Formats: sequence, C-alpha cells, structure tokens
Amino acid sequence: MTLLVFGEVIARFFFNTGFLWIEELTLTICGWFVLFGMSYGVKVGAHIGVDAFVRTLSPGPRKATAVIAALVCLVYCVMFLVGSWDYLGQMYQIGVPMEDIDFPHWLIAKMDPDFTWDTLRIDPEDPAVPLWISQSILLIGFSMLTWRFIELFIAILRNQSVGFSFHDEAKESMHLIDADTDKKDNEAQP
Repeated sequence: MTLLVFGEVIARFFFNTGFLWIEELTLTICGWFVLFGMSYGVKVGAHIGVDAFVRTLSPGPRKATAVIAALVCLVYCVMFLVGSWDYLGQMYQIGVPMEDIDFPHWLIAKMDPDFTWDTLRIDPEDPAVPLWISQSILLIGFSMLTWRFIELFIAILRNQSVGFSFHDEAKESMHLIDADTDKKDNEAQP
C-alpha cells in the first residue's frame, strides 16, 4: 500500500501523470487491513482502552462488567454483520462495479458469459471488479471479530480471563526509555 501511494506521488509530481486505479486499490487494501486487524487486535490485546475504573472493582463486579462489555461488543458485531450482509447483497443484486479496477480481459474471456454475470456479477464486456467482492471484507472482518468476542466471552465465563486486555502505551514508553538508557550506559562504559 505504501509503495502504491509512493508510486502515485512520484508519477503525479515528477511525471505529471497518474493512475486512477491506485487510489481505489489503496482504499480497498486499507479497509482490508483495518478489518483484519481489529480481530487480531482483540486476540493479542493490542487495542487501547481505559480500564482505570474497572481495575478498582472487586472480582465479582469486575467479571460482571467484563461480561456486559463482551455482550455489548457481540451485539455491535451482530448489527454490523447484518448490515454488511444486507449491503453486500444489494451490491451483488445490482451488480455495482468498482470504478477503476478491472479483471484481466483474457481471464474473463475464458469464462462462460452467463456464469460471469449470473453468478459473479461481472460484465463480460467491461470486466470491472464488483463492489461485493472488494468489500466482502465487511463480512469476513466482522465474522472474525465476532469469533474473537465469543472466545473472550467464554474465557470470562470460565474465569480464564478477567476481561479485555488492553495495550499499555505508558508501560511500553517507559520500557523504551529504559532500553534507551541502558544502551547509552553500555556505550559510555569503556
């Protein structure tokens, strides 16, 4: 994604040209990264959260709060799954294509035209990538996120987890400062 944007900037500012498809592809890749990343972030505890209040609670209320939070997250995911299903279904039925990204003509020419349109919603004469394919990450990403929240919910109920684990930026910053100080101390020693 970085190389695509870099290439587009070079093409525009140094060669006075550009590629229309790069912006659309970059936005699509960014969406895929974010929607894959959110479930991974739940898995490894990389999300940032404020848990100052929850940490002051005794174990019983802390568990109840974690269960409620996990249920709220599951409801949120289910709402997005239903919305994504409806949205992608409409994009599939209408056959809305991406504006600037096409499948290779030789590939579509090898396929049965009826299958190409009736099943994949790709126009054989103008083989633009359908939006339902490029934005299918909505279903994939929210399905994976739902799975992670189900895992967390079960872990909380089984007392295998006290709730969400959050990324501690302050702790990491202090660790980096300590590592930098140790490095400088080692360099200063003869």
